[in-house]
Amino acid sequence: MSENKLLKDINETIESLRVFINNDGGDLTFVSFVDQVLTLRISGACVGCQFIGVTFDQGVKEVFLTEFPGEIKEVKFVTSK
Repeated sequence: MSENKLLKDINETIESLRVFINNDGGDLTFVSFVDQVLTLRISGACVGCQFIGVTFDQGVKEVFLTEFPGEIKEVKFVTSK
């Protein structure tokens, strides 16, 4: 898959997930994709939420690793308020 197509697909996936995250007052945005490592920013109500591990480690991360096998090897999260 070309890099442009991959980035487009990653951003489309982020947008589809944001709907659910925005419903709870949080947000998810693209930061970077370097050496098969996707970095996403979580903000809003997600920062400090007790369910952050379930939502992001077991939810969002799993979506990207499943949807982009061989393309994305790791998903990292950074936070901002």
